Amino acid sequence: MENLSCEGRKSRVAPVDALSFRQQEQLFHELAQFSRSGLTLGHAFEVLSRNSKGKIGARLGALRTNFQASGDVGLTFRDAGFSESDAAIIQAGEATGRLDAVFLELGDYYRQLAEARGTIITRSIYPLLVLHAGVVLLAIPAAMLNDGWPTFLAQSLPILAGFYAALMLGALFWRIARSLLSHNAAAAGFLMRIPGLGHFLTNWTAWKFTSVLSLYAGAGGSLLRALETAGASCENALLKSSTIRAISEVQKGESLGGAFRNQPGVPELLLRSIEIGEHAGRIDEESRRAAEIFKTRTLSALDAFAQWTPRILYTLIVLFTGWRIIALASDMANYVDSFLHIAT
Repeated sequence: MENLSCEGRKSRVAPVDALSFRQQEQLFHELAQFSRSGLTLGHAFEVLSRNSKGKIGARLGALRTNFQASGDVGLTFRDAGFSESDAAIIQAGEATGRLDAVFLELGDYYRQLAEARGTIITRSIYPLLVLHAGVVLLAIPAAMLNDGWPTFLAQSLPILAGFYAALMLGALFWRIARSLLSHNAAAAGFLMRIPGLGHFLTNWTAWKFTSVLSLYAGAGGSLLRALETAGASCENALLKSSTIRAISEVQKGESLGGAFRNQPGVPELLLRSIEIGEHAGRIDEESRRAAEIFKTRTLSALDAFAQWTPRILYTLIVLFTGWRIIALASDMANYVDSFLHIAT
């Protein structure tokens, strides 16, 4: 199935427009309901694509076309524009006969991300409005003392332009960081050592790893295959490469815990869950417990970011206001001094 002809590959569709977290939550929820009812994925794609418009409709149309072309579920989602992580998790669900559970978990995952992002945006709206109002209002006195609009624009536009440039650079940094984390083991190791960010990335990718591992192991699939799939779906190149090396050592006769013990980028909690699960014969339970802990840590970090974002904005507002007041006082002093000089 994977070695399709060029004609088969050309018939596939990959929408450009990305789905929002809420749209992905909706899509995976609906697919879970179809899977739980016993209907095939092909039927689900057909029914949902008839009743969906916009980005979701386009994505479902691509899924339908790609599934008809390949019949491979993981490849279908990958070629339709879904992330490598989502495609690997869905492929694991197909292999273990638990697609409904996988779709439910993905829907819940994107729901939590949507809620976290919504919280950050909601808490940032008011300080952003205050910041814009402060920039505009504090530029008015300087404009009145000098030459009007040119001074007003010179006082306000550079500040706002710099603020939005900083936001764009932050978004660009996050996109580059995610790409490096997924594809470059050395870069992933560096990013995971950055204070704050590294802690978040470690927990976030380990959450994905342990979720897939528990799902695959719980369904009775091959443990080494479960580890390989978990490594491929975690979006952490360092953890993926460490998993591949650990699997190779296990195949040579090393114990599972021993194979992972000296590998870089493996969180302590993940290592403990693997060792305890190996000795107790309950890797599915231990990895599921670890997944819940990593999930809690990840969401707590997002919540902390949502709390600190407005605080940082308010700090910037106070610093900017103080600077503008000092500059305005200086302008006033110069204006009075010039007036007195002319009067004398």
